[in-house]
Amino acid sequence: MNKSHLPKDPKQWVKELESIWQAMDSEKAAEGFTDDVFMIYGCNQRQSGEALLKRPAEWFVYAKDLKIKKNYIAHTEDCIVASWNSTYTDPKTKEKVHERGIEFFRFRDGKVCEQHAWQHSWEDGKKPDDSGISTS
Repeated sequence: MNKSHLPKDPKQWVKELESIWQAMDSEKAAEGFTDDVFMIYGCNQRQSGEALLKRPAEWFVYAKDLKIKKNYIAHTEDCIVASWNSTYTDPKTKEKVHERGIEFFRFRDGKVCEQHAWQHSWEDGKKPDDSGISTS
C-alpha cells in the first residue's frame, strides 16, 4: 500500500496557500518546505535553499498590488496540482499584468520537497490572439 505524503486535505491545502498569497504573508509562504526543497520554473531555471525561501517576500515587494486565485486540480499520494490566475502592476512599466499558470508540488512527509511551475503573462489590453501556436 502506498504511503500518502500529503497534507490531510489537499483541496484545503490549496485554499490555504491561496489565502497566504492573497494576504502576501511572506513568512507563511516560506513555511512547509523540506531542507532540500527545490523549484523548477521558466526556461529550466532552478531555485533552492535560501533563495527559494526569500522568493515570496521578493515577489510581494515587486507585485505590490497582487491579486491571485489558486485552483485545486488533482492529487496523488505525493503530489498536488494547482493552477492560478493573477494580476499585478509591473513596477517598471506601470502596466497591469495578467498571468495564468499551473504548478505541481511533490511532498515528502507532509512537506513540499519539489515544486514545478509554468506560466504565461501578458499586459492589460494586449492579450495574445487566438491564432494557435506562437513562438513570440
